[in-house]
Amino acid sequence: MTSPSPSPLRTMFRTVLRQMALLLAVLGVGSCVVGYLVADMPGLWGGVLGTAMVAFFTLTTAVVMVATADRPLYVASAALVGSWLAKVVVVFVVLLLVRGRDFYDPVVFFATLVLAILGSVAIEMSAALRARVPNVDPSAREGDGV
Repeated sequence: MTSPSPSPLRTMFRTVLRQMALLLAVLGVGSCVVGYLVADMPGLWGGVLGTAMVAFFTLTTAVVMVATADRPLYVASAALVGSWLAKVVVVFVVLLLVRGRDFYDPVVFFATLVLAILGSVAIEMSAALRARVPNVDPSAREGDGV
C-alpha cells in the first residue's frame, strides 16, 4: 500500500521552504563577509542580525503554510494571520532592543533585509507561477446543488 502523494499546494510550499533556506544561507554568509570587509565587526553583526531577522520572519511563514496546506482555507488563513501578528511583535521588540546600539552596522543590516526581501519575493512568485495548483475544485460537479 502506498501513501498518498502530497498535494500540489504542499509541494509548492516545501519548494519555497527549501529555496528560502538556501537563499538565507547564501545571503547570510555573503552579507557577513561583505559587512566585515566594509565595516569590520559592526558590519559582521549587521549581516548576522539582518539574516536572523529575515530567517525568523520568512521561514516561520513557510513552515506555517506547509503545516496548513491541506487544511480548509479559513484554518490556513487564521494560522497565517496569527503567526504574522506574533512575528511582528517579536520583530518590533528586537528592533526596539537594538535601536541606538553601536555593535552592528545599520547600513549592512538594512541592505541584508532588502536583498532578502527581494529574493524571497522572487522565490515565492516563481514557485507560485510554476505550481500545478488547480483553480477549481475538481471534485465538485455541475448540478450538485449549485
